[in-house]
Amino acid sequence: MRDQALDSIVPEQESALSLCSLTKRVMIVSPLPERVNSLFVALSNACFDVFSLHGLDEPLLRSLQPELIIYDALPLPQVELELDPLERDELLLRNVINTGIPLMLLVAEDTMNDREEQSLELKGSQRLVWPVEVSEVLTGIDELLKRQSSSANLQHILLFKDLKIDMKRMIVTRDGDRIELTKTEYDLLLHFLTSDGSVQSREKLLDVIWGLQFYGGSNVVDVHIKSLRKKLEDSAVDPKYIATVRGVGYRVAD
Repeated sequence: MRDQALDSIVPEQESALSLCSLTKRVMIVSPLPERVNSLFVALSNACFDVFSLHGLDEPLLRSLQPELIIYDALPLPQVELELDPLERDELLLRNVINTGIPLMLLVAEDTMNDREEQSLELKGSQRLVWPVEVSEVLTGIDELLKRQSSSANLQHILLFKDLKIDMKRMIVTRDGDRIELTKTEYDLLLHFLTSDGSVQSREKLLDVIWGLQFYGGSNVVDVHIKSLRKKLEDSAVDPKYIATVRGVGYRVAD
């Protein structure tokens, strides 16, 4: 039997609920949650999973893994503190930014300049005067998440000459055409491209790619390099991607 509570949902509400199959996890950090309650409600209605904390807690941060943090940096009324909350949490907030989590700071209009100067140390964060229309906050959040998503997508793409390596999907393409590599060939190519052009000896390649438990001869490296070059249509005589350093090993070509 259909639940009576579900029967009471009007079509528009039922449609809205169906749109929440994919959500984003937002953490609101405020010592006085009631002053950002309208934001909590608006985010919940906009299909965000919202967590509210009175203070920034590193273990909870690691556990909940939010996709966005909204930090209440508004002044605390009639409260004497040895250290401003934003100053107290500055190091942890920097770590948040360094991990790629978007950070939004809610600030008061009359403290905007002070907060602007202080938040210079929190590059990558977005400041927003509060209170403000919730729609403006939602717009700012949407922009932050899009920027973060775009940045994340670029971080796993590696370009070298006409090669494009999608490190997330482990796919190598050239001019849009996929180059089918084995796992070992892919690992070799990626290692060369991320080694700052330094020469890689056969012994080091054996250690990095095959591991310390591998007891085969170093000629296995030459065999796989030859196969990789063939698939890349590279030449040992006139290399475009992988150059041979005689008597030592290999490096990425100039």
